[in-house]
Amino acid sequence: MSDALSVSQFNQLVKSLLENAPFLRQVRLHGEIAQINRQSSGHIYFTLRDAESQLPCVMWRLQAERLNFTPRTGMRVVLSGGIGVYLPRGTYQLTVHSMEEEGVGDLYREFIRRKNRLEAEGLFEAALKRPIPRFPDWVGVVTSAEGAVIHDIRKTIARRFPATQIRLAPSKVQGSEALPELISALETLDRDPHIQVIILARGGGSLEDLWNFNEEALVRCVAGLETPVISAIGHERDFTLCDFVADLRAPTPTAAAEQVCPDQLDIRQWLDEQLLAAEQKAKNRIRREKQIVSDWAIRLREILRARIRLASSELQAMQRQADALHPKSILDRGFSMTLHEGKRLRRVSDVCQGNVLQTILADGSIDSHVDRVQQKK
Repeated sequence: MSDALSVSQFNQLVKSLLENAPFLRQVRLHGEIAQINRQSSGHIYFTLRDAESQLPCVMWRLQAERLNFTPRTGMRVVLSGGIGVYLPRGTYQLTVHSMEEEGVGDLYREFIRRKNRLEAEGLFEAALKRPIPRFPDWVGVVTSAEGAVIHDIRKTIARRFPATQIRLAPSKVQGSEALPELISALETLDRDPHIQVIILARGGGSLEDLWNFNEEALVRCVAGLETPVISAIGHERDFTLCDFVADLRAPTPTAAAEQVCPDQLDIRQWLDEQLLAAEQKAKNRIRREKQIVSDWAIRLREILRARIRLASSELQAMQRQADALHPKSILDRGFSMTLHEGKRLRRVSDVCQGNVLQTILADGSIDSHVDRVQQKK
């Protein structure tokens, strides 16, 4: 029995043979997902099957985090990976390196081809983007009349800025009938003179579900509109050609509603801040004006005081001059004044012999008779 292998040795041998076989290190398989099990660790365990067989598969967390869609039971996928052996059970499984929805590979290559061609034409140029109005009165929405998208947009706008009104142009957003309806709805809103901005929206989905928004006819329609367009298609990780040609891309329909109108709470806060700033500015202005008035009052008082002092000095000088010219002052200096019949004598010719004269002195008066009048020759 020395040549017999243990079960562990045999499983290890099989593992080594399978995992080291060059043609099994990287295989590409397609089939339908069954029995999917997502672990809290982030690893995904599932079965890939077709009509006649099935294969256990595992996708480790690091690879699973790179997926741009959510795998689910019944989904047809294309897997790339290598064969591995789970030693405790002696079973082999496919360790998945990448996963894509079946048919998506061709769609994605067509997406890239169209994107490159339209980009080369200049349809995505930033210079062509039209500004989004800040306070639109009317917002047009192109989406399905049913479902969560239009409900979320209405609810968000009503909460943020109730003055903004919405006009819905309903359209299918998936399937063969969606493309002409989407174009017609956009053109209808574009002709409405009240509409100031259009939201083109739908919920998330696979690349195939969103394919209408990669159709060249719809992309050129968006580019040719007069009204600015916000593209809100799918989830944040989803991109369509309409996102590139639109004037603004929103990661979700709800985000588009938030971007299309301001938040009334933010406006109120801004107004309160502006009011406080204006009040503070007014207070500062009043304080400065009061200081200017106070400074001028001080200067005026100083000017008035100086002028009063000057006027007082001039008045005193005039008073002294007037006092000096007063007859009493003249008499006090030893002069006298002669009167005839109460009139002051100015010339000798005003007096005749025999007249009675009165001479006024500083301390009294003297009466006298004129005996002789003598004039200067």
